[in-house]
Amino acid sequence: MDNIRRIRSAGLGAGMLAATVLAGVLVHDVIPPADAWLVDHAFAAPGSRLAAVATAIGGVGTLLCLGALTAGAVAAAVVRRRAGRGAGYVARVLVTVPLAASVLLLQGLFLRPGPPQQPQAGTYPSGHVAVVTAIAFAAVLLYRELGQGWHRVALGGALTAVTLVAGSRIVLAEHWLLDAAGAVAGALGIGLLAAAVLRLGPATQVPVRSAG
Repeated sequence: MDNIRRIRSAGLGAGMLAATVLAGVLVHDVIPPADAWLVDHAFAAPGSRLAAVATAIGGVGTLLCLGALTAGAVAAAVVRRRAGRGAGYVARVLVTVPLAASVLLLQGLFLRPGPPQQPQAGTYPSGHVAVVTAIAFAAVLLYRELGQGWHRVALGGALTAVTLVAGSRIVLAEHWLLDAAGAVAGALGIGLLAAAVLRLGPATQVPVRSAG
C-alpha cells in the first residue's frame, strides 16, 4: 500500500471509529425514533417462524463468514506461494479480525440499554455484528489476492452477510438499529486503521487470472 492510500485508509478508519464513539456518547440513554419504530414493527415473537429464521440467519451467517475466511486464507496463501511470495500477508490480514472485533469492548463503556425485550444493558455496539463485520472485512482483503472476480464476489457476499446478520439482531430485539450500525462502522474503522498500519492495500496484490 502506497503512502497516499495508507493515509486515506487511516483517515477514513479514524473517522468511522470516532463517529462510533461519538454516537455512543450522544445517544447513551436516548432511543432514536427509527430504533423504536423498527423494534415495534419488526420484532418477531419468541417461537414464531420469523424468529426461527432470524436465529438461523445469525448462526449460519457467522459460520459461512468463518468458512469463507478460512477458504480465502488457504487460497491466498497458495497463490502467493506459487508467485514466490511468503504467507506473511495472509497472517497480517488475519490479525485484523480480533483487532476490528475489539470495538465490542465499547459495550462496557457505554452500557446503553437495549430494547425492552433485552434485559441486559450494554448493547452498543452489537458484539455479534462487530465480529461478523470483522470476519467479512478480512475475507474481502484475502479474496482480493485471487483476482478482481473473486474480490467482487467476496465483497457482495460480505455486504449481504453483514446486512442479514444485523437485521436478525433487530428482528430478535436483541439490539437497536443504532447498535448494529455502530458495530459495522466501528469494526470497519478499526479494520481500515489496521490495514493502513499493516500495509494491506492493493499494492500487495498478486496478479492472477480473474474468476469467471
